[in-house]
Amino acid sequence: PQPPAYFFVLDVSAQAAQSGMLSAVSQAVKECLDDLPGGERTQIGFLTFDASVHYYSLKAGSANPQMLVVSDLKDLFVPAPEDLLVNLVESRECIDAFLDQLGTMFTTTDETPLFQSHDSCLGPALKAAYTITKQIGGKMLVFQSILPTLGDGSIP
Repeated sequence: PQPPAYFFVLDVSAQAAQSGMLSAVSQAVKECLDDLPGGERTQIGFLTFDASVHYYSLKAGSANPQMLVVSDLKDLFVPAPEDLLVNLVESRECIDAFLDQLGTMFTTTDETPLFQSHDSCLGPALKAAYTITKQIGGKMLVFQSILPTLGDGSIP
């Protein structure tokens, strides 16, 4: 049988970051990792989106994730597909580091000004997540805070 797979698709728009949704979701996901069924076979992956789609390479043995950004929503492609859905046990250190950083990664402060997008490309993000998981299947968990405004499925 296929290993259980969980792929998280997270909105990181300005609304998601400022409302605290992103921080709450990242903390809740981190607390739930040990309770996911599948034990040592469990596969996990993350994708974030605002006006672009952000993939995360979660290589086993790596201390920090690598973010890969794709801004072209019409010709969306999946970079480094082998490191986007990884074994939870083998990549746990990298996954924990990612979830620890995620709550503040897309938040702006006076010391760290950051362009925050008020857009959401949910449609292209779902297509990208499907492309990553279609070979193995699994559950896709989507956390969205605003209506989609860009790409397929946008609501103007």
